[in-house]
Amino acid sequence: MKSHCILFFIAFIISSLSVQKISAQEKKVLMNRGVLTEVKNIQKLFSDSVKRYDYKKDAALYHQKYRAFYGEKIKNLKSLYQSIYDKDVVIGKADPGISFKAVNGGQIENNVPQAGITPQKEVKNTTINIAEVENYQQLVYLKKQLTVDFPVYLIDDLTGEPYRCKLNFTIDVDGKFKKVQYSESSDKEFGIISALFLYAVGGLEKPLIYNKKPIVQTFSQPIIVVFK
Repeated sequence: MKSHCILFFIAFIISSLSVQKISAQEKKVLMNRGVLTEVKNIQKLFSDSVKRYDYKKDAALYHQKYRAFYGEKIKNLKSLYQSIYDKDVVIGKADPGISFKAVNGGQIENNVPQAGITPQKEVKNTTINIAEVENYQQLVYLKKQLTVDFPVYLIDDLTGEPYRCKLNFTIDVDGKFKKVQYSESSDKEFGIISALFLYAVGGLEKPLIYNKKPIVQTFSQPIIVVFK
């Protein structure tokens, strides 16, 4: 009986630790969940506005209002993105003499020119394999997270075709994502929401460390998402 109690107690402790670990991981998925809440509110405003008009009764008026409301939605999404971008402050300083070579077929490129960071004078560059950077495995997970966990529910018009864009961003010495920019987007709305999603993720759980020091680096990550 006593041994059974001990085993139960140990199992309970392990179970509790597992739950705590899972909860911590879930919290780390989105550091800034409020960003996506704001996006959802903007989408709801658009949807509610469109619902006031009946396509069957007056198709021309419906299309006219739809275009107007959609334009307002894009304007609001851009405004939300810009308000976050403008508050970004990169606290670290990139070493102009070091660049990092991505692994696994160049899944994540780096040393991308980034707005908000003072350019350094050209110096002799040393290329380091990103695998030599402590905590670099988080970059592989980030690539997966940006596609697998993409908030599909925030996109209204799903065509079934692949959505594409490229995100340029800085990982600061505290592991946070700063100065996120979107480009080469197949859809304007998708590009903005992709950047906002990265801001919602917030940053890496641990900063990237090289030579026992946290580093700041710019990266470029293509995103391809197929909505089914």
